[in-house]
Amino acid sequence: MLANSEQTQPFTEIISKLKLHLDRSWLKHDKTSFNSASVAVTDNTLHYSGLVESRTHLLDVTSEHAVLALATAAKDPHIKEIVSMVQGNFELSPLIIKILADHTRRTGTPIKYTVFDIDGKELFTCDNASDLYYAPKTEILEKIKTWEPRKNKTTIDQSIPIEQQLRTYAEKGMQTHFSAGTKSLYGAAVIANGKIYYSGVYSSFDKRLNLHAEMVAAISAIMDGNREITHVGLISTKFEKEPCHMCGCCRQFFSEIQQKTGKEINIVAFSMNGKNSQHRLSEYLPYGWHSG
Repeated sequence: MLANSEQTQPFTEIISKLKLHLDRSWLKHDKTSFNSASVAVTDNTLHYSGLVESRTHLLDVTSEHAVLALATAAKDPHIKEIVSMVQGNFELSPLIIKILADHTRRTGTPIKYTVFDIDGKELFTCDNASDLYYAPKTEILEKIKTWEPRKNKTTIDQSIPIEQQLRTYAEKGMQTHFSAGTKSLYGAAVIANGKIYYSGVYSSFDKRLNLHAEMVAAISAIMDGNREITHVGLISTKFEKEPCHMCGCCRQFFSEIQQKTGKEINIVAFSMNGKNSQHRLSEYLPYGWHSG
């Protein structure tokens, strides 16, 4: 396992980092019966994430789904292996297998999938997750052939207006819009603890398992240890003259983040021709749903 990665690390170090990301998981409750963390292995590096839960559960993001999106946001989508650590009862998820097969369909790279418990005991492994799921023929995205891996974060430049930096990095995020057959591109950037994180949309073929650009940017920040998101910038080629808007799902997603951190989130939406609109999240979603 992990033998082909140029960034090969001792297995004990992998396990240690997976446990770290179990702690970084964004959970509905502080105590939970189930948690997971995953690492995506490419020839360039290792991408880690924990689980992201939603109060509604409609917006839950598995750790496997998250690492696919984070690797793609870093222009490093050719994932050869995913290793997950689970805390609690494990049952193989057909949904996760579907997500892995869907990713391979667009990259052409088979994904080995292995699951361990928190003590390092192997619970499941397969050499190619697509073998477990009916996957239509591969339709590799042309644009990823020229991608060079990068970090999708930077430090805020105090000499440049925040709005300008949000636009610049939302546009950079738009470069990694990961979707087949779409005419519109979306990009987003978030500011958390003095850093900017950015991404495009990570979509699925059936459009039902999409992670919107601002969601992936937020997960990037959270899994980097920076939860206190204060700004979100959005841009889309679909909105040429007037600023785009955050969808209802993402308003709920960020409302839950704001509820947990206590930090007010400001939304800056851009049009392609340079206009922008600014709102506090509380204006965007005055009555977010929050359970006890």
